[in-house]
Amino acid sequence: MGCCGNSNKDHSIVNTLNPQDGIVLKIEGMTCGHCKSSVEKALLKVPGVKQAEVDLAQKQAVVIGAVDRSILVKAVDQAGYRIINLP
Repeated sequence: MGCCGNSNKDHSIVNTLNPQDGIVLKIEGMTCGHCKSSVEKALLKVPGVKQAEVDLAQKQAVVIGAVDRSILVKAVDQAGYRIINLP
């Protein structure tokens, strides 16, 4: 799962989206900055998504936009990662 195995490199970037602002997705399999970027790109391609930020340390994404959660789950899955907080 993921792209880089068990890399422990910290590629943290301060995120600006507040989890209360949108849909929070807990994601399994992200281990590095490349993983973070891949998930963000996948989420931003979903029609209706206005913003998407991934917090690698928290292993979650916050998504802003008018979009169905199941479509976001599918996008993350197609990027090679897994949502672990399914409703």
